Amino acid sequence: MSPPAVYILRICGSDAPTKYSDGTYIESDAKHFSVPVKGFALGWSTPVPFFEQLDLMDKVKLANPQYMHSPCMHDAIKAGTIKSEVGADAFSSAAPAQTDVELVLSSSPYVNWQNVTKRSGGCYCDKDVFFDGPADDTPLGRAEWIKFIATFFNEEDRANLIFSREKAAYDATKALAASAAALYELTNSKKKCAWVNDYLGYKVDMHPYKNTYCIDAGMEPFSISLPSGTTSKTYATTAELATALADVDVIIDETYAGDPATDFPDKASVLSNLGITLKEGAVLLRLDRELYDTGSAKNWAWTEGGVMRPAHVLQGLVHAVWPNSVKEIPDSCVDYFRDMTAGETVKVVDHTHCAKWDNANAESQCITNIISDDDMSAIRDSPAAKPSFIVAILVALVVAFIGA
Repeated sequence: MSPPAVYILRICGSDAPTKYSDGTYIESDAKHFSVPVKGFALGWSTPVPFFEQLDLMDKVKLANPQYMHSPCMHDAIKAGTIKSEVGADAFSSAAPAQTDVELVLSSSPYVNWQNVTKRSGGCYCDKDVFFDGPADDTPLGRAEWIKFIATFFNEEDRANLIFSREKAAYDATKALAASAAALYELTNSKKKCAWVNDYLGYKVDMHPYKNTYCIDAGMEPFSISLPSGTTSKTYATTAELATALADVDVIIDETYAGDPATDFPDKASVLSNLGITLKEGAVLLRLDRELYDTGSAKNWAWTEGGVMRPAHVLQGLVHAVWPNSVKEIPDSCVDYFRDMTAGETVKVVDHTHCAKWDNANAESQCITNIISDDDMSAIRDSPAAKPSFIVAILVALVVAFIGA
């Protein structure tokens, strides 16, 4: 998590306070922001979907699109409505001096492989606000960080509605998976699930949020005793990894590839890289189903949208494991899992895909959709259309929407 930080938010036009309401002085290193913030900068990809969901992309003044997937972000950059500085150094040099940038959403400081303290997306200036959504231990906890972002824009009610809706869709999908698993387990053992990669050795990753996805998709997560403070098990050889995974029913391969279509075109290439074989009936998935082609790189949807959209993630996983219980994700909506056992290929998009996203949102094609300013205004103005009322209706409707 981030180091302790104090952010003082004051109403636009008011003076910066020096004391708290109890009379104690505000910390000298506190960062002051006038809200709502009128302009911000994004130097890394993970926060982008949070701002898309809050319908705040018109307030992005500067971005580093080097690793971003969002077709609409790239479309805005190509249209010239968002200034682009490609690369962390160029971005961090430009953001402090750009006067229409009041806030820069940064990761918390970390020590990289060169033993240098860095911040993903940071400007290393007083505009930096630390965002730790990816570090949360649960899928829904990661998405709930939208409430933190919303406070800087006076959009708390919208964030609460967005999260409630995401949770309702997630819980409905989870219930469908539980029903499918219960029926399966009348005659079979419970399915097992493992997340693997080949980063600095052959690993099985047991991070709590990944285990939660396995559990909520109706499976038992891979489990082994680990030293305190660690979340993964590294195997010295592929043979050891193969033995460990011999009875696993669903394997999710996270191994990075700059060009997945070339590096991992089929199931055989994935199995060869990991040195494993699948048990009969097992499912092999990768997280590179949708990519954005910048011309020099293929940016994964997973590393960007997988934090904010847990209902989409769970829908894709449950459909892969229990295909008769949950509908397949529509083509215009983001799908993260590539089913290698089914022969799926990567889907490469470019900035023109933004129009498809807009249509999908307008037509409510996806399990959850962006709430526009017009829709939000109607919700705020209508006594009958309070968020709790809408979410109650959504719980009833979402099962019909995603159920197969």
